[in-house]
Amino acid sequence: MSENSLANSIDSRVVIVGPNHFQNTLLATFIENYSICSCCVMDSLDSFILCHQESFPCRIALLYDCFGLQHQTLSDSLQLELRELPCELSLVLFNLDRHLAIDKEAIEVGVQGIFFGDDSVQTVLKGLAAIFEGGLWISRQMMTEVILEHGFAHRRRKMAAHDVVQHSLTHREVEILGLLSAGATNKYISDTLFISPHTVRTHLNNIFRKINVSSRLEAAVWAADSLFLPQYRN
Repeated sequence: MSENSLANSIDSRVVIVGPNHFQNTLLATFIENYSICSCCVMDSLDSFILCHQESFPCRIALLYDCFGLQHQTLSDSLQLELRELPCELSLVLFNLDRHLAIDKEAIEVGVQGIFFGDDSVQTVLKGLAAIFEGGLWISRQMMTEVILEHGFAHRRRKMAAHDVVQHSLTHREVEILGLLSAGATNKYISDTLFISPHTVRTHLNNIFRKINVSSRLEAAVWAADSLFLPQYRN
């Protein structure tokens, strides 16, 4: 592998959490050798939280090792432990069994990336690079299913209540929200609209605040519900 897959991830750190210490240490070594990210291994989420109680001095992607976990165990972890993590870090699942069918549940608790047990290390590096650029590493089909499922559910509730969605988004913010809903990364939005990455992040922060959401998925669901499918509203 000749190029640094995470070459743009300055001041970024990967934290691998899970009991499979030997395998995870090898993965951490690979990430550090083929990127400019620092990487460390911790045995549990509790250990991670204790070490980062006050602040996050850099961007952090937390890779949660799902090897050997059964559906209900993983479900409980997602609902309890993962929801306790600070929202400013990027939560990623890896070593996930494709047969668990836990993707939707993971996305709904804020997971930004999913790597399966048969994914290559190169795939992990590529996915982490996308996540650090502000994107998601989740299949387009799964994202579409989640957005439509939640969007239509919310829309039915609003139609039943004869509720009209009000917002104070600017034209530029709506434009950025549309690109985000299509799966665009911050870099892609920056290049497409000819604005700086810092300006993109500022716009996204303003959008999240105005529509009262905390993640890209929630923003995409809100957009599908409130802006981009008007033919389903009264």
